[in-house]
Amino acid sequence: MKITFLGTSHGVPERDRYCSCTCVSTAGGRYLIDAGGPVADMLIRKEIALAEITAIFVTHMHGDHVNGLPAFTDLISWYFKTADPLIHLPDQTGVNALKCWNAAVLGSAVRDIRYEVYREGVIYDDGHMRVTALRSRHYDLSYSFKLETEGKRVVFTGDLAGPDIDFPRFCFEEDCDAVICEAAHFPTTKAAPVFEKCRTKNIYINHISPRQAPSIEELLASGTPYNLIPVYDGYEAEI
Repeated sequence: MKITFLGTSHGVPERDRYCSCTCVSTAGGRYLIDAGGPVADMLIRKEIALAEITAIFVTHMHGDHVNGLPAFTDLISWYFKTADPLIHLPDQTGVNALKCWNAAVLGSAVRDIRYEVYREGVIYDDGHMRVTALRSRHYDLSYSFKLETEGKRVVFTGDLAGPDIDFPRFCFEEDCDAVICEAAHFPTTKAAPVFEKCRTKNIYINHISPRQAPSIEELLASGTPYNLIPVYDGYEAEI
């Protein structure tokens, strides 16, 4: 499994960071976690064909996690027509909004794109990738994801209300090959006790807010019993 961090910023894009979007590549397909940045542009610049995207999983409906979807769905409607991802959203309102947007932009040429509204539990299994959603407290409908593929298990926390009250508990109960944790809504040092309980040695720090950057450096300098890896746009991790 290869994880490509396409966008690693927090609530707004930074000069060197787009908003949240991550591509997970396996022998069975490519999958996106969130679509906050200009998804189509980022994929093209990484030489990833839009038609290779099998499914998209959105943790919650805040703009920095979904604002790339209107342009992406527009482009696969009239230009990249062989692209046919199954787009998972936590709210039917988001599906309705995308359908309305594409109808306004494309008129009678609008395409019937595949959407799935999900809730907690196993939300996807195509024989290559299995995705489980766990409810979080960040927003009305927000989730963490557990991805299982090729004998590997990776957890994306999504945005959290706080690491002490909202961190996905299965990270403490199940062996994980990596945890990708946000760093926008709390100092990373505050998450250190939680990281130590995780059954993994690899913690990737993503969704980085500049105001939290000093706490990442502080935790790195302190030394940890696990690998703490802050990521940036274009960073690739082989799991």
